[in-house]
Amino acid sequence: MRFSKICLCVFMLLFACTAIQAKDFWELKPYNEWTDKECEKMLQNSPWAREINLQGISYGGGGAAATDSQAPYVKYTVQLQTAPPIRQAIVRLQNIQANYDALSMEEQQRLNEESLDYLTSDSEFVVVQVSFAANNRDTIQNLLKHWQTQTVDMLKNSVYLRGSKGSKVAIVRYVPVSGAAQVFKFVFPRQVNGKDILQPGDKGLQLEFEYPVVGGIGDGRGFLEFKTDKMKFNNEIVY
Repeated sequence: MRFSKICLCVFMLLFACTAIQAKDFWELKPYNEWTDKECEKMLQNSPWAREINLQGISYGGGGAAATDSQAPYVKYTVQLQTAPPIRQAIVRLQNIQANYDALSMEEQQRLNEESLDYLTSDSEFVVVQVSFAANNRDTIQNLLKHWQTQTVDMLKNSVYLRGSKGSKVAIVRYVPVSGAAQVFKFVFPRQVNGKDILQPGDKGLQLEFEYPVVGGIGDGRGFLEFKTDKMKFNNEIVY
């Protein structure tokens, strides 16, 4: 009987440890304890940040425009920037870079106050930030030129956000690439006809957009789905 009780206790302890290990860092600790690597994971590969990786044909021996000898690629990283965990990762990463933990209490308080509105504001929009990278200088220049010159009128018939069961919602604002920064933003209304983009029963939040085919890389059609069963933060689906 005693041996059985010991085995049961050991089993329950192992089960509890496994359950804890299965949780993600944003479920286990507050954002002001996240590490820089955890913040980067949140911003690049999480329920609110996804990548589209496009592969081209190998350079063979490289080339004047190639930055390395690998096959050419283009990568788009898409973030739901209005999602609270994304905003928290951005603030935490900025604080880490400012050596927040070594600052005085007064300086920490100042930074906290400066970021409060950004962290707590409720937006009537859904902001999708897209950054891009490539290993070919000419490709980057062509992408910069394309995303610098786009407008809402040029994109409104090709850029959509939708729940898995809902209708396509077009962008209402576009924030183009500025200078050499390889980033732009699509802005969508959070509600259409009084209803949120995501409705009960939707299994995903889907983004569609067209991108330029540069150097024969990709087919010009970008599609991502953020899974709603993974998008819970403090027991609420956020985006």
